[in-house]
Amino acid sequence: MVRADFVRLAAVAGAFYPDDRVVLKKMISRQLDYGRELLAKLEDDGNDGDSLPQGAPKAVIVPHAGYVYSGTTAALAYALLERGRGTIRRAVIVGPTHRVPVRGVACSSAVAFETPLGTVPIDVASERRALGLLSGDDADRPDDVGGALRSGMCALPDAPAPALIVDDPTHAQEHAVEVQIPFLQTVFGPDLEIVPLNAGDATPREVGDVLRALWGGPETVIVISSDLSHYHPQEYARELDDETIDAIAHLHGPIHPRRACGAYPVNGLLDVLARGLHPDSSPASQGSAAGDDVAFDLLLLGRSTSGDDGVVALAGEPRPAMRDPDEAVVGYSSFAIWQESESAGGVRTAERDAASRNGSDPASEQEASGHDAGHGVDRDADHGTVLLKLARAAIREHLGLDDDPADRPNAIIARHSWLDEPGASFVTLTEQGDLRGCIGTLEAYRSLGRDVADHAVDAASRDPRFMPVTSREYPLLDVEVSVLSRPEPIAVRSRTELERALKPGEDGLILADGRGRRATFLPQVWEQLPDPHDFVSHLLAKAGITPSLDWDHSEIECERYGVTAYAERE
Repeated sequence: MVRADFVRLAAVAGAFYPDDRVVLKKMISRQLDYGRELLAKLEDDGNDGDSLPQGAPKAVIVPHAGYVYSGTTAALAYALLERGRGTIRRAVIVGPTHRVPVRGVACSSAVAFETPLGTVPIDVASERRALGLLSGDDADRPDDVGGALRSGMCALPDAPAPALIVDDPTHAQEHAVEVQIPFLQTVFGPDLEIVPLNAGDATPREVGDVLRALWGGPETVIVISSDLSHYHPQEYARELDDETIDAIAHLHGPIHPRRACGAYPVNGLLDVLARGLHPDSSPASQGSAAGDDVAFDLLLLGRSTSGDDGVVALAGEPRPAMRDPDEAVVGYSSFAIWQESESAGGVRTAERDAASRNGSDPASEQEASGHDAGHGVDRDADHGTVLLKLARAAIREHLGLDDDPADRPNAIIARHSWLDEPGASFVTLTEQGDLRGCIGTLEAYRSLGRDVADHAVDAASRDPRFMPVTSREYPLLDVEVSVLSRPEPIAVRSRTELERALKPGEDGLILADGRGRRATFLPQVWEQLPDPHDFVSHLLAKAGITPSLDWDHSEIECERYGVTAYAERE
């Protein structure tokens, strides 16, 4: 019997990673902090003379062992993917099969995937398209076309991904995909969908065609799950792994499964990088790929083994001293791949959206001003009432508190057509004057109504600095909704010019160093930091940049935006 609501439950929680939600969140937070420190060092030192490309990578290769062994190596790539929060909303995760072999690349019949951090929906419509079961004309009604996926189904002969199959047994206990999901949930938040795949016996071209069918645009990241060599003496393992790393970096595939347990997924990605996004593209030169006007930049981030106690050697740096050269170890590495065919504007948009990670900041711990910023979105008081009611309704629905159907989020959105317009927002929750949660995005990528409703739930349940709000706390909350205007560049070359150009109390500010470090302050922060020099100093510190930095040759990118803030008043 086919279960249309089949959720794949966590199989290795408590073994490969903690099964306690709080413990897991703390572990991932520590490992991401370590990854951010390494990235800052990688940027400061340069990567063979070049800094990392801007924006979020299009694809990463990350290990999949227990977090205590490979989590820090994986976190190096995931800390880099944080640039894409607010833009990346789908992760195609491809791992190998450790327990149940398959021929081809297997999805499952599940509609969601559960971990201790919550349930993540699976993009079943994309799976169906890749299998040839759903055409573009059916995109808006996937549930009406062909019924649910069933284990044992194969792609149609003319499908975009002929090697794709549906096989539940190979997913039932497989860890290679599962261990990536808590990191992805942490980095990308609640808007994430996934496409979990296990690549078995398949040619690089077959796996590559599956990736091409699911490649998508800037909303999609490709996550290749692979360890390197297994259970060789540490000294020998490092030699083998460095050879494999060099082969991957120069697109010298195929990689043999004895060198990387995720060789089949890795080889599929290398096929895409070498051939391009269309199967007849010509091979590319070393280290990058070009075809069909598409170029890629492939970079090693770091490497380690299970014998290194979580210490990661950055690209270009020597490995740490060996505790025991004869210790049998497993090898790990992290790679990042950027797609360079997009216009500069498209890439910059993705970067600015990535700043949403930095937007949920303690600096918004102020009480809302309720003022209309000079270049903010023009909303009247009635709009504010509706937005605050919508935010509260979303939190109430999330907490399971009873409401009249007419007062639920979807009903509120349906009654106000202006909520269907694109919009970007922050939702801030306070309790007795103290910050209780703040989440938002800097640029509009969906309707304002959906953005406010979802961020209200995010602020109540997914701000990593706080435990989720409980139903007993709900009456104690005060809600603020801030609607943002589109960020605009500030034409200044120096810090002095910037501080003179700022409008205290009015400007939201984004600062970036062009190397991935970026942060924002909402205009409300001026209430705490009214002096422009202090405002800039604290924002630089938030971005991980020296607060006293003084520049005079446009080294720091500066953008401003306005906010219309609506707050509840007693």
